[in-house]
Amino acid sequence: MDDRGLDGADELTILSRSELADRVRQRTADLENLMDTMVDVLVKLGPDGRIRMANEAVREMLGYDPDELVGKPIDYVLAESSDDVELASMLHSGELIEHLLREGSVTDLESYLETKDGEAVPTSLSASVMTDDAGSVEGIVCVATDTTERTEAKERAEFLHSVLRHDLGNKLTVIDGYLELLAETDLTDQQREYLSYADNGVTEAIDLVENVRTLHQLDADEELSSISLSRVISETVDRHADLASQHDFDVETDVDELHVTGGTLLKELFANLLENALVHSGGSQIRIRTTATDDAVTVFVEDDGDGIAPADRERIFDRGVAIGESGGTGLGTHLAAEIATSYGGELTVDDSSLGGAQFCVHLKRAN
Repeated sequence: MDDRGLDGADELTILSRSELADRVRQRTADLENLMDTMVDVLVKLGPDGRIRMANEAVREMLGYDPDELVGKPIDYVLAESSDDVELASMLHSGELIEHLLREGSVTDLESYLETKDGEAVPTSLSASVMTDDAGSVEGIVCVATDTTERTEAKERAEFLHSVLRHDLGNKLTVIDGYLELLAETDLTDQQREYLSYADNGVTEAIDLVENVRTLHQLDADEELSSISLSRVISETVDRHADLASQHDFDVETDVDELHVTGGTLLKELFANLLENALVHSGGSQIRIRTTATDDAVTVFVEDDGDGIAPADRERIFDRGVAIGESGGTGLGTHLAAEIATSYGGELTVDDSSLGGAQFCVHLKRAN
């Protein structure tokens, strides 16, 4: 018999029943060994949501013997430590199983597993429904990855942001106030020069704290809504009236009553562009105007200053890139561009008819 063309399927047909059983047992044992070497918790559920099998990782992560969990509902190891009320409700009302049976899978669901001692372990949960050839549900495989380190790092970052925004910001504001009082006293020309350096340094530090706060807010999910553009720009211009007066700027606005899709950071976008023109453009006039189509609105923030060279127009939106000697921290225009993008828009720069730079904020028009 010539068996050179024998494939896997043909080979199985000539195996005895005992040989087939041995192969199945070996492959099952190999699979179980693989599962037990996993760092992540793996459990197999029945269609009713009860645990049929658990790997050895439940012992390391949760303190359970795998056999202890067999027959228990998945709720047995789900903790109630989620800050997301809707998620917590889904995890503990049987809705998770219903969702899986309906959708087929979930991926990277932030959840908590509860150890045998009652401690909550933050995890990223993924699950998938297994079906047979007829489409009937055989079970559900769930894999949970311990995200304790990632969660702790996030909490540390939140704490550091809080310290930066609150404590450091308050101290800088106090220093700025005392510098203003010092400026009102009799000082020599050299002392006044040193005071000017200190004042500029504190102002840049305060701006940096505010920019870091804005970057942190950009990382958070925000519900977008219809925003009155004229109100946002009017409030932004009013807020910077003292700065405009200090730098001898005339700020002109010609903004139509338009609504755009945005959120709370829209003011920060225009504040950064306005401050950039007032402090760094080297001009004396700023004009803010709008144009609109049925779907989009463009806001032009232009000045009569030094302008931006064509070679610098792409990299000016990169984080940390400062153009010219008075470019500041290099975060302002980057933040403005990031905010515009997060609202489905775009920020570009061109020449202004006034002779300086023209920043164009493209936003989605809202009904």
